[in-house]
Amino acid sequence: MCYDVATMTKKALDYAKRYGKQEDWEDIKKRLPPTYHVSGFTEPSLPVITNQDPDKIQIFSWPFIPMAYSKLNTLNCRDDNMFKSFTYKDSARNRRCLIMIDGFFDFHHKGGVSYPYFVQMQDGNPFTVGGIWQNFKKDGIERNTVSIVTTRANKEMAWLHNEPAYSAESRMMLVITKETESEWLDGEWESLTDRVIKPLPDDALKYHPCEPIKPNKKLNRVYIGNVPEIQNYHYYSELEESQGSLF
Repeated sequence: MCYDVATMTKKALDYAKRYGKQEDWEDIKKRLPPTYHVSGFTEPSLPVITNQDPDKIQIFSWPFIPMAYSKLNTLNCRDDNMFKSFTYKDSARNRRCLIMIDGFFDFHHKGGVSYPYFVQMQDGNPFTVGGIWQNFKKDGIERNTVSIVTTRANKEMAWLHNEPAYSAESRMMLVITKETESEWLDGEWESLTDRVIKPLPDDALKYHPCEPIKPNKKLNRVYIGNVPEIQNYHYYSELEESQGSLF
C-alpha cells in the first residue's frame, strides 16, 4: 500500500489556498524541508490538521506506533477495520486528521518485476488524505503520531497497484475532498462510511513511471534520493505496452 509520499514541495501559497494561512505554511516550511520522496519506514514528519485544533497546522510523526515499539505495520489503517480495531478504534472515533501531501508513490507489477509510479491529482496541487492520530507515550518518549487511512481502490489505482490483482480487496489511500474535510474531522464516526469514506472518481488522478525509489543492483536501478528529479518520468522498456495507459 502507500508507504512513500512527497510533501511540502510546493509554494506555501499553494497550501494556503487549500487549507490554513500562508504565514502558517511559511513557518512549517522552515521546520519541514521539501520532501520529494520519503519512505514511511524512515518514520518521517508530515504536516497535519487535527479535529481538536483545526485552525493550526502541526507536524506529526508517521507511523502510528513507532517501529521500535511494535511488530505491526501501522503506516496505514483500513477503513473497514479501524473503527473496531483495538489498535485504532479510539483514534478513529475521536482523533481524526487531514494529512497534506503533494503526491505519493506506488508500484505496478509486470512479469514479476515492480515498477515505481508517481501519483498526484490531475491539477498537480497539494491535497489531503484522511488520517488518525494519537499522542504516543512510552519509555519517556512522547510524540504525536499518525496513520494514513486506506479505502477501496478506484479502477485507476486498482490497475496501478495490481498485486494482488484487481479485486474487492484492492486499496488506495483515502483522499479527502475539500467538500468533505470538515465532516471527516468533526462528523459522527458512524456516518463517515456512507458519506466520506469512498474512492476518488476514476479521472481524478494522473501518474507516470518515475525514477527508482529503491535501489536494485540486479535491475541496475539507482536511488537518487530526496531530490526533485525522483518524480520525473522514467522510461522502462518492459512497460512499453502499458505505460501511459490504463488497460
